[in-house]
Amino acid sequence: MSAITRNFMDNIYMAWAIGSKDIVDALKNKNTRTNIALLVFIVVFFYWSSTPRPFDKKIDVAIYDEGHSSLTDLPTQLGDGYSFRFYEVSSLQEMERMMGYKQLGIVVPSDFDRTLEAGGEPELSGYILWVHRTRVPDLELKYSDKFSELLGQPVRVEIGENFVIPQPDVETSTVQFTILFAVFWMAISIVPHLMMEEKQTRTMEALLVSPASAGQVVMGKALAGAFYILLSGGLFFALHWAYVTHWGLALLAFLCTALFSIAVALALGVFIKSPQQVRLWMFPIVAVLLVPAFFASEPNLAVNLKAIFSWLPTTAMVEMVQFSFSSHAPLSQLLKNLALALGSTALVFAIVIWKIQRADR
Repeated sequence: MSAITRNFMDNIYMAWAIGSKDIVDALKNKNTRTNIALLVFIVVFFYWSSTPRPFDKKIDVAIYDEGHSSLTDLPTQLGDGYSFRFYEVSSLQEMERMMGYKQLGIVVPSDFDRTLEAGGEPELSGYILWVHRTRVPDLELKYSDKFSELLGQPVRVEIGENFVIPQPDVETSTVQFTILFAVFWMAISIVPHLMMEEKQTRTMEALLVSPASAGQVVMGKALAGAFYILLSGGLFFALHWAYVTHWGLALLAFLCTALFSIAVALALGVFIKSPQQVRLWMFPIVAVLLVPAFFASEPNLAVNLKAIFSWLPTTAMVEMVQFSFSSHAPLSQLLKNLALALGSTALVFAIVIWKIQRADR
């Protein structure tokens, strides 16, 4: 075994020894268990709120009408409380782009009115977002029934494999922010306390005079935090797997988010002395890192703010997650986001190691 390999294995062994102890100790803490339960509730709630439910009775439809039929001129209120909202477009491509927050896209054939007048059963070509692809039979039945009720005679909506995979710049939900929030919540709730407990019990000094280096201590704490963050990531992907179009990119985006969140949480742990101060600092961290990432893609945002927000690492991570839900990832933007995420993470980890080394003097 070469010296480099042996040194690498020694680092991993020492980091794991520190991290495995922290994993067990954190789980024994009542606050940790409470934060895990709260996180599960938050992620499940966001999943529930982003999923269509039986009492959501407004059907938003993007319509491309090839023959300028009378369909959109009809009353849109149905007897069972359902109602249609039609958004007309001039091309199939425009319809697919407009479907960001629409449940359904419809192409009305040029002979639609003639088929109705002849007493036939016209067919509408339906389009749904990629995320709903497992519900095709139910959605075909539902929309066929609703259009038949609207028109007063049988109409068939045929979806088949007409799945719209969004373009990278088209949002279809706020799901990409859920993973950012969940990972930051878990990291800031647990990781700073791993560092503060070492300082309060004065075991940090013992660690630093042991064979463990400052880098190994940081790596061990990061491994402990990563264990719990994997719980939040696993829950997120278990609930939102249907959104993913590129799994490799989704996992890379999650890894970048996890590493940056752990680095920020470790920085809190080494610079802050008490849990009360951590709670005080959570608001500015959310205001500076999370809120801008949420609004960065807002079309009405001031140009200068949009430019500033685009250089935040959290904005880069949200965009990477969105690319993993999209038809493709623009290479130049992906590389910029990856550089921002990894560069910011490396910088924060370096600051944490520097601070611990200074404490050892």
